[in-house]
Amino acid sequence: MKKLVLFVTVLLASTCAYAQYTFCNIDYPSGYGTRARGINDLGQIVGSYYDQNYNLHALLIQNGTFIPLAPTTILGTEYSDAYKINNRGDVVGEVCDDVACHGFLLSKGVLTILDYPGASDTVAWGINQSGTIVGFWDLYDSSGNFLYDKGFTWKDGNFSELTFPGSWDTVAAGNNDFGVVVGGWDTSSSSPYEYGFVDWMGKFISFRAPFKGVALTQAAGINDLGLIVGQEGTSYEYENGLAHGFLAVGPAFTQLNYPGAVETTAWGINLAGQMVGNWYDETYAGQGWLIRPGNKTCPKLRASDASQIAATPNAQTPRRKISVPARARKMSQ
Repeated sequence: MKKLVLFVTVLLASTCAYAQYTFCNIDYPSGYGTRARGINDLGQIVGSYYDQNYNLHALLIQNGTFIPLAPTTILGTEYSDAYKINNRGDVVGEVCDDVACHGFLLSKGVLTILDYPGASDTVAWGINQSGTIVGFWDLYDSSGNFLYDKGFTWKDGNFSELTFPGSWDTVAAGNNDFGVVVGGWDTSSSSPYEYGFVDWMGKFISFRAPFKGVALTQAAGINDLGLIVGQEGTSYEYENGLAHGFLAVGPAFTQLNYPGAVETTAWGINLAGQMVGNWYDETYAGQGWLIRPGNKTCPKLRASDASQIAATPNAQTPRRKISVPARARKMSQ
C-alpha cells in the first residue's frame, strides 16, 4: 500500500504539478464578486458571493448550479462565508455580526455556531470526513487592541488548541482524512514573515515556498495524498495585493497565477487534484477559479431560483466595534 501511495504521488507530481492548467472562471450571475474556498471529492464547491446590495452570502456550487447556503438562517441575514466542504456535504465557515465573527457548521440542514471559549472571534476553515473541524480564534484586549491568533480543532462539541511551537500567531486552515492539518504561523503580529506548517499528531513541520524573496507562505488546503495549496509572496507583494497561489507536491512547488490577474490565491484541492481559489483584477474585484487537471473544458454554471434568497439587511461587511488586523483581513482573501 505504501508503494502504491508513493507511485500515485509521483504520478501526480509529473502529470499534475507541472501541467499546463486551464483556469475556469467562477462568477455568480448578477453578483458583484465571488469567492471559491473549498472543493470535495464529489466536485462540490463552497465559497461566497456579493449580491447587488453588496451583501455577502455563503455559497454552494453543485451540479453546475449556484445555491445560496441556508438563506433563511443567519447565513442569509448576516455576513457569511463558506470555507470547506467534506464528502458528506458538511460545510464550515464564518458568520459575522457587528461585534464578532463566529465559526459555523452546516450539516444536514442543521446550523451549529462555534465560539472558542473566551475568544473575541472564531473562524472555521477546514473539515474532514470524520467531522473534525480546524480553524483559528483571536483575542483583543478591553481597548480593542489585537493580541494574537491561535489555531484550534473541534470534534463532537469539544475544542482543543492547536499552536505551532514558539509561535505568536497560528492559523489552522485545512485538514485531510488522515488528520493532517495545514496552516500558517509567525513570530509576532508585526512580523514581516509568515511560514506555512504541516501538523500530524502534534508533529509540526514548517516550510516556506521556494521562490525568490518570499516572505509570506500560507497553506490553505490539503488533500488525502498530501498535496497542499495556498498563497505566497514577497513583502512588497503581500503589502500591495500582488501575491500568488501555489501547489506543493512534496518539495516541488508550482506557482498558480490566474491569467491577467494582479493577485491569485489558492484555497482548496480534492483527491483528483481539482483546485479552487480566487483572483483579483486592478480594481481588486474578486472572482473564483477552478482547475480540473486534464480537462480543458470549463463547466457551465447557472444560478438557482433567486427567490430563495432572503432579504439581507445586515449581511454587508460588518460594522465591527473593533477593527480587524491587516494580517487577518489579508488571509481572508
